[in-house]
Amino acid sequence: MSDVTQKIRIPQQKRSIETKNKIMVAAKEQFGEHGFHGTNAKEIAAAAGVSVGSFYSYFKDKKALFMEIFREHIEEKVVRILSEHRFDPNDRRKSVYRLIKAMLESHDPYPQFHREALAMRYSDPEVESVSAEVDKRILQHLETFIAQFEGKLRITDIRTAARIISGSVEEIISSITIFGHDEDADRLIDGLADMIHRYLFE
Repeated sequence: MSDVTQKIRIPQQKRSIETKNKIMVAAKEQFGEHGFHGTNAKEIAAAAGVSVGSFYSYFKDKKALFMEIFREHIEEKVVRILSEHRFDPNDRRKSVYRLIKAMLESHDPYPQFHREALAMRYSDPEVESVSAEVDKRILQHLETFIAQFEGKLRITDIRTAARIISGSVEEIISSITIFGHDEDADRLIDGLADMIHRYLFE
């Protein structure tokens, strides 16, 4: 559809908002199941129960839709981590465990879409740019978390420690949520909490 003639609709009424949300939910499922390149606007519209014309009235193209979903997805991820992680000054190990759980739970909705977005990060500069900004916010949270234990830490480089912890947690979370190793989730989380606790404090 021509960029010159197309006018993107910003929903104001309840029905329009619901229609756009239906398209986004259907697209998230289609992208997760078939991948970005294996999905087209016609299939998304059909899954949402709307016309192709309705699709293009809300989104310029498939990529614009993907990016809007992706930004919403990762914003929810960051908000969940920041809001659900509770620091316990009297129990360092519990604080580490809660951090891992908060990061894990931020991946729970639509793990298939998260997997596709992760793959897109390595091939699409726009996805990589947005992902990098989110990584910075999470690392800042981790640095703040670690700094609260100043005077009790074994490590001296907080920034590097935050990067190591982030990478370790993301690897385990991917194993659980993306690759389906959820039967080992409790053991993996406990083991990771012990490892990070020893790395930081013992």
